[in-house]
Amino acid sequence: MIIEATKVGAPDTADGLEVTFSREEMNHIRRQGERPVLAYLNLTEVEPWRDYWPKNQKTPPWLGPETPSGDKLAAFWRPEWQAILRKRVARLMNTGADGVFLDDALNYFVAGGLDSKMPDAPATIPATAELMLSLVQDMAAEARKERCDALIVVNNAVFVGRDAGPEHLGAFNRYRAAIDGILIEDGFGGADTPALHAALQEDYLAMGLPVLSLDFASGVQTEHITSQARAKGYVPYIVPDGSFSALTHPNVPGP
Repeated sequence: MIIEATKVGAPDTADGLEVTFSREEMNHIRRQGERPVLAYLNLTEVEPWRDYWPKNQKTPPWLGPETPSGDKLAAFWRPEWQAILRKRVARLMNTGADGVFLDDALNYFVAGGLDSKMPDAPATIPATAELMLSLVQDMAAEARKERCDALIVVNNAVFVGRDAGPEHLGAFNRYRAAIDGILIEDGFGGADTPALHAALQEDYLAMGLPVLSLDFASGVQTEHITSQARAKGYVPYIVPDGSFSALTHPNVPGP
């Protein structure tokens, strides 16, 4: 189960600090260990409702570029942002979560492809991909300082190893050794391509890493997508719409 571990955002508290679930609350969510719970962490996008956002509204040194879609990126290559992430990982693990879910790793591709870059930003997609391999490993190591068996799942970024290039195969191998699985969104919808599924098969499943698929479906479409996912060896999850207000893990026999 993937959750937002902050139950009250920084702007809504008297001291300007987020309020996270307590260990007791997290244990209840975990059903006393019956199901693992991963705490959400965004690796690359700035979320102004977090308590790392400057109260004086001055531009922090870790603020990165804006994407074409209007999202504000962190300068995830800078040590200031990486220090923030490490502190957040420790904080999330201290709630009693079983691990962390690392979102928006794919922004290595977005940042590497921007025409206008910050002066110290990596200049190419291979360079940002190599950086993301390292960043994920660092966050996994930080989580496992708090709990040696912490689970690490990365959202998307399927092609990160290939984009880093064959000269960084060792780094990709260490990346894959550091994570416990990868989740893909809309893999049988808008993101559905032969290249995607080939990379998932060759780069992850063949290495023994689980692939979790999250797709938007309802009615008879649910069974169809579930069967497709299981046929490829994925673990399917279905949401009825993009709000993620409900989630099902269809009980459909495997192939």
